[in-house]
Amino acid sequence: MKYRMIALDVDGTLIDDRFQIQPKTKGILKELYDDGVEIALCTGRNPSGAIPLMEEIGVEGPVIVHNGALSLHSTSKEIYGTLGFHMSELQDVVEFCRAQGIHFDVNTPFHLYVERMDPRLERLYQSYFAQPILLRDVMELDEDVVKLSLLGEEELIDRLVGEIEERFPYFRSIRSGENYIDIMHPDASKGYGLRIVAEKLNIPLDEIVAFGNYYNDIEMLAEVGFGIAMENSPIEVKNIAKAVTRSNNEEGIYYGLREHFYKDSSAHGLIRHGIPKTSFQWNR
Repeated sequence: MKYRMIALDVDGTLIDDRFQIQPKTKGILKELYDDGVEIALCTGRNPSGAIPLMEEIGVEGPVIVHNGALSLHSTSKEIYGTLGFHMSELQDVVEFCRAQGIHFDVNTPFHLYVERMDPRLERLYQSYFAQPILLRDVMELDEDVVKLSLLGEEELIDRLVGEIEERFPYFRSIRSGENYIDIMHPDASKGYGLRIVAEKLNIPLDEIVAFGNYYNDIEMLAEVGFGIAMENSPIEVKNIAKAVTRSNNEEGIYYGLREHFYKDSSAHGLIRHGIPKTSFQWNR
C-alpha cells in the first residue's frame, strides 16, 4: 500500500505537553512533505490555532479545524467544506451554560467569542493562539456558528458529558479534551472533514495515515488506511487504531513513521525504501 497523506491531531499528538513540536517530528514531516506527501492537521482548534503550526513545520495544505466542522487550505484560506448553524439554534445551550455558571465560547469559522473572560483560562487561550472577542450577548451574533465549547475542570466535564448529550440530542456533543465539551452540527467529525479534504485532493482514504490520541480522533483513525494511536491515548482510542506509537512527549509521530514506513540505514540514518516522490509505503 502506498500512502499519500499524513493526517495529524494536534493537542496530545503533534505537540507535547509544553505545546511544542519536537524536533525529530518536525524534521520527518518536512522531509515527507518535500517529497510530495500531503500533511494535514485535524484538530478541535480554530484556524488561528492550527495554521501557525503548519508554518512552523514549513508546510502548507489542508487544515481540518473545529473537530471537522470546517476544512480549508492553510495559505489560500480556500474553504473545502463547513457544517454550522445559526446562533438562534443554540439558545437553549447558552441559557443552560449561563444558569449553571459554565464558561463557554462560541466559534464562527475564523473567530471566537466569549461573554466573560475567566482569568484562569486566559493563559490557556493564549497557548492555542486563540484571541477571544468579548461580547455582551453572544445571541446577537449574526454569523454562522460551527462550534460551541464548554470549558471547565476535569471533574465538572466528567459530570457534564452525559447530561449534555441527554439535554441536547439534536447536536453532536463530544469530549475533545479533559477540560472541553464541543457542541457541533450532528454530522461534524474529524472523519467527515477528512473525507471532504480527501475528495478535494483526489486521495483515497485508504492512502492516508492518521495519528490521534483522544475520543474526537476515533472516526478519523477508523476512516483511513492506517490509523496510529499515541501511547497517551485512552484504551478506546488504542483499540480503534491499527498500531500504537510512543507518547506525544516522546516523539511518537516520528517513531511511528519510522517503525512502519521507513527502514534504518547505518550509512544514512533513515532512508525511504524504494518510495516514489509522490508517496511513501508500508514496508512490512
